[in-house]
Amino acid sequence: MATNNSINQPQLVSNGQIAIGGSGNNGVAATITAGTGVSVTNGAGSITIASTGVGSLVWNDVSGTTQAAVINNGYIISNAGQTTVTLPATAAEGSVFAIAGKGAAGWILQMNTGQTCHFGSSASSSAGSATSTNQYDSVTIVCVTANTTFVAIAGWGNLTIA
Repeated sequence: MATNNSINQPQLVSNGQIAIGGSGNNGVAATITAGTGVSVTNGAGSITIASTGVGSLVWNDVSGTTQAAVINNGYIISNAGQTTVTLPATAAEGSVFAIAGKGAAGWILQMNTGQTCHFGSSASSSAGSATSTNQYDSVTIVCVTANTTFVAIAGWGNLTIA
């Protein structure tokens, strides 16, 4: 709890506020402000700080044979059968998706109608796909034109592009 300087009494603070002070003065109740690549969530008695963007993918273990991709998420494919990961129909520029193989039969990255993905000098067809050829193939893609165009920014293995 911060102290009110004029009467030296406790000052009420809102969710997520902390005492922030400087040289020669007492702290004032204030909140932490998010900057580029950082999110701040204030709650009762808590402050949660998280990174956003490529370095902050949420990784999910996929044990089934289908997975609807979610923006800024990565998928570890652990099913023994081939797993299809389908991109969402709506993705803003800068949205990131990743797949890492682990299951023996690999994975398919499936685009929707009107969506294409570029892998170096190769590109999928509209509603095309990229298929792993090895158990441990991986790929990270980013949306470069909202909803329609994706580019592989990292990967490992030999993918079949259709």
